[in-house]
Amino acid sequence: MVVFLTLMGETVKSFDAYVLAGVAAVLGTGFVVGAMLALLGGAETTTAMVLADSVPVGTAVGVLLLLTTGAFVSGQRWARYLGFLAFVAVVLFGFPSPSNPSVIPVVHTSLSALAAVSLLFRNPISKAERSQVDESTSASKVGSTIR
Repeated sequence: MVVFLTLMGETVKSFDAYVLAGVAAVLGTGFVVGAMLALLGGAETTTAMVLADSVPVGTAVGVLLLLTTGAFVSGQRWARYLGFLAFVAVVLFGFPSPSNPSVIPVVHTSLSALAAVSLLFRNPISKAERSQVDESTSASKVGSTIR
């Protein structure tokens, strides 16, 4: 597994954090742009990227997903909870109608369900482990090797 270390916050971000950030960025941008197009197009225009046929819901979930992206990329420890909340909101509000399922809602709902289940069982951002130094052979105890 690929692991990236950030020194500022002493957190370890796995590759999963970047994948989930990418998924959240794509979905969030799609929902915000879809809500904007539906708002500009009028009431008769329906877009596949508007959640629950409501512009405010699509905008709110899109912004929540974009915040999730920032939290994962910056290595925030609470990003798991925000991501779970955002992806569950997509599943709840974006669930396609069983009578007339469309391809796009099925894809983003199933992708969000997989991401939510992944976040339920695994945290992609963890606390960095401090290295254990043996004091008996440490340079501070024995003396510096550079004289």
